[in-house]
Order: sequence, then structure tokens, then C-alpha cells
Amino acid sequence: MDKNTLLAVVLSGAIMVGWYALFPPPEPPPREIVQTFDQTLTEQNVASSRTETTKTGYIEPTHSTAAPLSSIAEVDSSLPSKEVSIETDNYRLVLDTRGGIAKSLQLKHFKHTKPRLTLSTWFPILTSFIGPDYSDEVTENNRVQMLGNHLAEVPAFSQDFKNAPEITALFRNAVFASSADEVVLDEGEDIFSLTLTSPIIKGLQLIKFFEVSQDSYILNFRVQLINRSNETQAVEVLYFFGEQRLSDSDGGMQQVSHEGPVFYFDESLQTETTDNIEGELPVTQMKWLGVEDQYFISAAVPMSPVRNGFFRAGAYLSDPQPNVQGERLLSPYFGVALPPTNLQPNLLVESDFRMYYGPKADDELLKFGHNLVESHDMMLETLAAPLLDLLRMIYGYVGNYGVAIIILTTIVRLVLFPLTFKGMKSMKRMQQLTPRMKKLQEKYKNNKEKLNKEMMALYRKNRVNPLGGCLPMLLQLPVFFALYSALSSAVELRHAPFIFWISDLSQPDGLGITPILMGASMYIQQKMTPQTAMMDSTQAKVMQMLPFIFTIFTFTFPSGLTLYWVTSNILSIAQQQIINRIKTPEMQD
Repeated sequence: MDKNTLLAVVLSGAIMVGWYALFPPPEPPPREIVQTFDQTLTEQNVASSRTETTKTGYIEPTHSTAAPLSSIAEVDSSLPSKEVSIETDNYRLVLDTRGGIAKSLQLKHFKHTKPRLTLSTWFPILTSFIGPDYSDEVTENNRVQMLGNHLAEVPAFSQDFKNAPEITALFRNAVFASSADEVVLDEGEDIFSLTLTSPIIKGLQLIKFFEVSQDSYILNFRVQLINRSNETQAVEVLYFFGEQRLSDSDGGMQQVSHEGPVFYFDESLQTETTDNIEGELPVTQMKWLGVEDQYFISAAVPMSPVRNGFFRAGAYLSDPQPNVQGERLLSPYFGVALPPTNLQPNLLVESDFRMYYGPKADDELLKFGHNLVESHDMMLETLAAPLLDLLRMIYGYVGNYGVAIIILTTIVRLVLFPLTFKGMKSMKRMQQLTPRMKKLQEKYKNNKEKLNKEMMALYRKNRVNPLGGCLPMLLQLPVFFALYSALSSAVELRHAPFIFWISDLSQPDGLGITPILMGASMYIQQKMTPQTAMMDSTQAKVMQMLPFIFTIFTFTFPSGLTLYWVTSNILSIAQQQIINRIKTPEMQD
């Protein structure tokens, strides 16, 4: 090798070393979902994973190592099946060892329905309008059931081997071995892991790990699909996470929020309706997906590199009434699809999922993370969220959400009072101008241009803004809609009592007392409000009908919202009384 060649080699090596020092290669990609067994661990069995909990309530899974085929005996598939329960402070999960599936998941702090006093008790024809009395318990212990299993073919935590129906059926009927018969987390015990291990079927084995925490609605679900045979197996697996819970709303305008499939994609909340699902609705690259209703949500976050989710809809029959056949209804369910894999002998496909089955309570959703709090979607959220926070703060002092709504309404009216006062004064001055305006209308009835010019001159001379009276209503409308959204979606108000006959502020007033009070107060307020010449006879008749129309509407509104409206009307009447007693300067021609 001559000197030039040697120098070129040395310089090339120096350049390569310098390049990698200045520009190191990127970090290796995340762990592949297909993992090999450690062949040296011949005596170690499949173990449940160790977990750690952070201050935010996140359960961080660490992965166990599976043993080779020679050290694991087949599970006896002739064993009788049994139910295994996991109970925390927040929920009770019941698993069936046949199929390794979930039978139920009940929330311990939320009842499914709450009995109430309603006219439909005596007049059943009104049930579809104001709802039933909910005198019967719908579920065991009348708790909210997140997994009703009304779609028997796709229970939560089951799986489907695509293009292999025989293997799917065998695993569905197989009896899994459980690491415990019953799990009850005691005080001070934060985390517990339960393992369900299947028999080896057609050379494949499933191991499911369930990790629960005491102080949240989080459930970690990890599943391993292991090739125990000596041949490569082509597998394509779908995992199911449950269907939408059966609604406790029957009659009235209760479902004001979205109900059905929901997912978080590209930093925004996406929703779909169940009726739009034809066959399968695929979702890719989502952050999380699930099914929701007004107050509760079931959701899953893939923690391993799996980003292919899906929604489907199944049919079931509603509870039949006497002499009436049950109605055929659709219910959405959700899951994820693993990509097709040629699974080599002694290899496994492991998938981690972080699950949430619980209420749309902001503090619990924030514990879960992954922007799941965005599922608590409210109209005019910029205004609705602070109002809801203020309502919660007031409740912390008074201990009654009905009283808290009255106080909140009073605060809102006081904040808006300066503008409301100015608007009411403008309306009163407009009323004083009415005789002069009528004279101008009569004088220039054939000359619209001249009439408008003279009326504008009259307004300027008396310093009256013809639109000033509309300002209070325009300001109150967004507040009303924001509070309507907040009260309709706040799980705290669900089954919250007020006084006497109002036992549930999230349901309509079953006796119609607050709607009648709302209509009466609206009528009194209307009579006290100055009428102007700008309103023709047709408009006046429509305005006279509004109290009756809104009374009918509020029969189906949540009683908490109607209570807000009644309180607001009473405060408006008091403000109008003050305005009517204030003397204003004489009008000028």
C-alpha cells in the first residue's frame, strides 16, 4: 500500500469517526411487538408484570419474559369455568374464565336509575314526554353497568382470529386458568395484577394480564399471543373492548350530548353516530378511541405500537313491554386490529392497552391523561367550563347543587347588571318615545325614506339607542347556552337532589312545577317590559305566545336548567321594578 492510499484510508476513517461523533445515529425504534423468548430461562414460568404508579395515577407496565415451550404445561381445558371478580374503591369487574372475557363492570358510586316523583306514574301516556318514575331497579344493586354484554358475540377482552373462525371459537370456549379467585384491594394497597392463561390451542396460547389501581378508573390490559408450536403461524388478531352501556334515559330531552363512537385524532375530538357505521368503521393513528354517552365513557389507549382501531355496531332487542315485542336497537362497540403477522416458533405478539371505564369527571379524566378530558365536550366551552368550575366551588360551601345553581344565577345577574340596567333604561325611554313615533309613522306613512330620517333625528335628540334594549338578551343568550351545556353534561348533577319533589336535577321536573313557575315568571316579566312602536301586531302576538311555548319546552329540560331560568326571571322582575321606579328626563319633540 503506497503512502497516498494509506493516507486516504486514515483520513476516511478519521472523517467517519468525526461524523458519528458530531452527528450520532438516531435512537433505535421502539420495541417490536414480536419478541423472542430468552432460551436461558428454562425454569421460569409466565409471570404477571411488575407495575409502578406515578403521582398522576398512571400505571406504567413493565414487561415479563415468557418461558420456552418445554417449561409450560398445557392448561386442562376440561376444567369447569368460574367467575373471578376484581373489586376496587371505584368499580367491580367480573371476569369469566371461559374465554377469559369480562361479564360486567359496575361503578360503585353511580346508580343506574333513581326513583322520582312524576306525573307519568299516574298518567302513563306522559312517559315518553317527561320520562318514567324509575321505580324498578334495572341492574344488580342498581349500579351503572359499563359492560352490559347485551351484544353477546363481542364481550370485552375477547378476541377474534381473522380468517380463522375455528380458532376463534375454540378460544372463546376454552377455560382459562386464573392466578386468583377473587381480588379485593384493601386500604393502602395500590396495585394488583391478575393473570388469565389459556390452554394451548392449535399451537397458540393467550395470556391476559389485568392490572388495577385503587384510586382511579384506570385498568391496564396486556395480552400475549404466543406461538407454542414448531411451525410458523400466520395470525391476524382483533381485540374487543366492549360496547356502549345501556342508557338510563327514557323519555324527555335528556340526551343533549353526543352518544356513540368517539376518538381523538390529530389533536382534536372526533365523533361518529352509530347509524353511520356500516359494517366496520376503521380508525388509524388515533390517540385513543371509545364509546361515550352523556355522562360516561369507555376508552382505550394502545401503549404498544398499534394504531389501527375500529368501530362496529351490533343489534339487540330492547326490554319488551307487556304484550309488546322489544324494539331492535343498535349499539356500537370498539376494538383494535393487530397487523397480519407470521409468528415464528417460540415468539410472541404482546399488546398493551390502557383502559378507562368511568364517569366524565374532569379530575378522573385528567388522571388518565392522553387528552381524554377532551371527551367532556361542552358547547361554548370557553364560557361553560368556568361556570361549571364556579358551580362546583359554590357546592363545596353549600352542599346542595340546587342552592348552588340559585347562587350562581344571582352572581351572573349581578355581573351583567350594569349592562342590563343600561338596556332596560333604553327600553323605557323607547316606550316614552312611542307616542311621538306613532305620529311620525302616521305623518310619513307613504314616505319610508323620510320616516326613517325623522325617526333617527328623534333618537339622536333624545339620546336613545333603538338597539339598546336588545343588548341584555344578546348577552344572556351565550350564558344561557353555556350553562345549559354545563348542567346537561356535568356528572356531578346526575341524581343530585334539590328539595322536596326534585330528587334529580339532571331529570325533568316530573310534576311540572318549575316549568309552570318559569312560564308564569316569564309572562309577568313580559308584562312589565316596556312595549315600543317598533313592534307590529304580529310580533306582539308571537311575544305573547312565548311564555306558553317555553313552558312546554321546559317540561323536558333538566330541572337544574329550569331552576336557573326561574331564578333568572325572578331577578329580572326585581330589576325591572327598580327601573320602573326611576324617573327619566322628559322626551323632546
